[in-house]
Amino acid sequence: MKNKFFLKMDKLDLKILKYLKDKKEIDLSNFSKKTGLSKEKIKNRFKKIEAIYSLHEINEFDVDPTSGKLFAYVYETGEKDLKDIAMEAFNLYAEKNVLDFTVFKSDILFEREIVNFGKKLMHGNENVVGTVTYGGTESIFLAVKAARDRYKKLYGKDKVPEIIAPVTIHPAFLKAADYMVLNIKRVPVNENLKANIESIKESITDKTALIAISAPNWPYGTIDDVKDISDIALDKNIPLHVDSCVGGFILPFFEMLDEKVPPFDFRVPGVSSISLDVHKYGYTTKGASIVLFSSPDYKKFSIYVDSTSPGYLFVNQAVLSSRSVGPFAAAYATIKYLGIDGYKRLAKKVLIARDRIYSGLKELGFRSTGPVESSILSLYSDKVDLLGYAYNMKNKGWHISLQKPVKDYNIPLNIHLTISPVHYRVAQRFIIDSRESISIPSKINMQEIKNLIENGEMGKVVEYLENGSIDSGIIPILLENLPEDIASDLVKDIVIGWFK
Repeated sequence: MKNKFFLKMDKLDLKILKYLKDKKEIDLSNFSKKTGLSKEKIKNRFKKIEAIYSLHEINEFDVDPTSGKLFAYVYETGEKDLKDIAMEAFNLYAEKNVLDFTVFKSDILFEREIVNFGKKLMHGNENVVGTVTYGGTESIFLAVKAARDRYKKLYGKDKVPEIIAPVTIHPAFLKAADYMVLNIKRVPVNENLKANIESIKESITDKTALIAISAPNWPYGTIDDVKDISDIALDKNIPLHVDSCVGGFILPFFEMLDEKVPPFDFRVPGVSSISLDVHKYGYTTKGASIVLFSSPDYKKFSIYVDSTSPGYLFVNQAVLSSRSVGPFAAAYATIKYLGIDGYKRLAKKVLIARDRIYSGLKELGFRSTGPVESSILSLYSDKVDLLGYAYNMKNKGWHISLQKPVKDYNIPLNIHLTISPVHYRVAQRFIIDSRESISIPSKINMQEIKNLIENGEMGKVVEYLENGSIDSGIIPILLENLPEDIASDLVKDIVIGWFK
C-alpha cells in the first residue's frame, strides 16, 4: 500500500486504519473523547480511509499493469515520469465535460493538437481532419457511420450497405455493423495472412459502402496490402478504412528507425480514413484514440447533430456524449512530453525486446504464423504443449493469450504477444521462465472443462475462472467446435454469471 495518501496519514488516521485491518467496530465516543473531534468528523475520517483502504484491497485481485508480465491490454513504458505527467493532466481535467466544448474550450485545444500529431504521423495533407474518441472501437464506429451515411446519401436508403473486410479485421467492425445495420462480408487471407486482394475485388457489389483493412491486424501482426487494395477502392469509388489502432503510434517510428514498413497511411491515395489509438503505443492513459478523415466533407458523415430538441443544440463528434476531458488532457501532455524523439526511443526498445523474445522462443521450438512486420508476435510450436505452457507461465506471473487454430488457413494453435517498451527489461527473464515452463507437464484437464460446457454447467466454469483453475484465454479454444450462435450464447452466460 505504498501510496501518497497513506504516507500523509497522521496518528489518528493510522489508528483508524488499524481498526479496519483488524476488522474491528470503531468506537466513535471513545475516539471523540481522546481526540477532541466531534463524532461526525471522526465518522467522516473513517469513511474516507475505509473507502481508500477497500480500493487497495480490491487492487490485490488485479495483475500489476507495470510489471511487464502482460502482453495485451496495457502498453507499459516503465517510465515513472511519463506516467506522473499523464495522471496529473488527467486529474486536473477530470471534472470537465467534452459535451459542451464551448464551455470547456480546453477540449478544442487538446483535440486539435492530438489530431494534428496523428495527422503528421499518418502523412495527412491540409484537408485531413479528425476526431479524438475514447477508444479504438469508438473510432471504428465513426468510420463505419461515415461510410454508411455517405452511401445512403449517394445511393438511397433502400439497400442495406455492406462492409468488405478480411477475417483478420478487428471485431469492432462486426460490432459497428451490428449496431448500425450493415452487412459484413469477410474475405479470406492469403498465405502471408494478409487480406486476399482478388477476394476483395470479387466481393464488391452495388451495396458495398466500405472496404476495411488493417495495419497491422491484431491476431497475427501482419500489414494488409494497402496500396493494391486502395487501387481497387479508387477504381470503384468506395471508401477505404485502414485500422491502425495498434500500429498508428509505432509503425511510423519503426520506419524512422529504418525498419521496412509498407505504406499504409494517407500517402496511399485511396485511403479515406484511419483509426489510431493514443492509449496504445501513444502511452497515455486509457480513453484516447483518433479517427482521421481524408476531408472535412467526409468527416461530416460521422457527426451527429440534433437541432430540433426544445432543450439544447445536441452535437456529438463522437459516439458518447458526456465525457471527461481528462483522457484528452493526458494524451496531449504525453505527446508534448515525448515528442518524436521520445517515441523513437521507446520504439527502439520495442524492436529490441521483440527480437530478443522472438529469437529466444525460436530456440525453444516456436515459429511465427506469418511474417513479423509489427510489434505483435503470433507464435506456434509443433514441440510445445501451448495450453500447458500458458498455464505454467501464468503460475509464474506471466499472462499470455492463446489464439485458436484456424483450419481453413492452416493456422495452428498459437500464442499472441504484443510487445511494449517495458519488455525490454524483462525479455531475458521471460525466456528463462519459458524454458522452465515448457518442461513442466500440463495440469489442465481440457476434456473435463469441455464436458462442463457441453452439459451447460456454466456455474462451475465461472468458479474455475474465478479461482484461477483455468484461464479465460482458453475459452475460445473450448468453443471452437460449437456453432457460432451457441458459442456466443454460452459466452454471454459465463459473463452474466461472472458479474452476478
